[in-house]
Amino acid sequence: MDHTIVANLSEEIRATVFSQSPDIDGLHARLERDFPLSSEDARTLIYQVAASVNASSFPPLTQLELILTEGCNLACTYCFEKDMLGYKRMPLEIAQLVVDVLFDYAGNEPDLYITHFGGEPTLNFRAIQHVTEYSEGKASACGKSIHFKMTSNGVLFNESMVNYFAQHKIGVLLSIDGLESTHNRFRVDKRGRGTFERVLKGLETLKKVQTWIGVKMTVMPENAANLFNDVLGLYGLGANQFTIGYATGIKWSKEDMESYVHQLSKVFQWYKQAPRQDLRIAEFDDVAGGEASFFGCQAGRNSISVAVNGEISPCSKILALNNKEVLSKLGDVRYGLTHLHNRFELVSCVHLRSACENKGIAGDYQGGCFVENYDDNRDLFQPSMQGYKFSQLTRSVCSGCNASSGTKATSAAVNANQSGRS
Repeated sequence: MDHTIVANLSEEIRATVFSQSPDIDGLHARLERDFPLSSEDARTLIYQVAASVNASSFPPLTQLELILTEGCNLACTYCFEKDMLGYKRMPLEIAQLVVDVLFDYAGNEPDLYITHFGGEPTLNFRAIQHVTEYSEGKASACGKSIHFKMTSNGVLFNESMVNYFAQHKIGVLLSIDGLESTHNRFRVDKRGRGTFERVLKGLETLKKVQTWIGVKMTVMPENAANLFNDVLGLYGLGANQFTIGYATGIKWSKEDMESYVHQLSKVFQWYKQAPRQDLRIAEFDDVAGGEASFFGCQAGRNSISVAVNGEISPCSKILALNNKEVLSKLGDVRYGLTHLHNRFELVSCVHLRSACENKGIAGDYQGGCFVENYDDNRDLFQPSMQGYKFSQLTRSVCSGCNASSGTKATSAAVNANQSGRS
């Protein structure tokens, strides 16, 4: 094709991907209809132009969440994906295209990270294997290092499966909310039965080949008072790394918030007073180490999440917000990241920063979680004041307050936030 025509088409593609609502399928059809381009040539041209524009305008991608299946073998009552769960699984050809997008958008970054996610990812174990081995081959050919993680409930683990995880260095994060009474309160199967014993069996199976075990604890208000004992109990059962998060999408009372932060303070003191080589709690280390240098988070900046059908979202939680359309959609694996207006909003956080400034919180808050913002305001870029309160209280815990004064400090902070900034 004539170079002038290619240049003009490239400019048209650039204009389309920067528009507020790009019609990429329509653009593809027009290129195929009006120019001597095959369907694949038209797709490739859109993909290449979009990749070039992203490379010159945005940070490189280094992290990928793969929604390998919408299905789950459990029915946890607070699950943020409960409105999305179905039986769809990511086809292997889509999974392979996803990996190509990550590598094509990584630039010169030497280390890339893939998280196998769901639903419950082990329901699509074949895709885990395909993605892992295909990624390893690409990383070797490109001179990059690829690192794998997986979030799982662990119920389906067997010896063959965990040996595969160990062989390919897939770090597994188990979803366990605490000891039996805490865990079984909300993490149930489809018949309403508690799952603690089955998850614990999965942990023990995994522990045989993976000595370092990470757990993800979601703390509901009803379980907040158990947090300290639950952390100690899970550590005693073999957990080494904790990701602790309060449940979002629900309103926390002042009393439950105080209970949560008081318990968190006790965990912090236990963690800091006697450092252990076999224990890490990321929330404490990360907060104590300082805030990130940018507003918002890594969603859409360095990280993307991909649905089973190949649609690209900023993160798995944003993807689960609407089961009819992807909010703040970034593109599709066939064409790459083509919705650059949305990516600019996520990376620049112009509106989120302005909203924080209007509320007088921008000096010590960087916008929080987009999903928590949406849960509270139906807007990704309006800060959640509950999220802000939790941020301030967690920071006060990590500043070194002791357990006995934690509740008083918490109460004062909650009252100040509720009266002055909400």
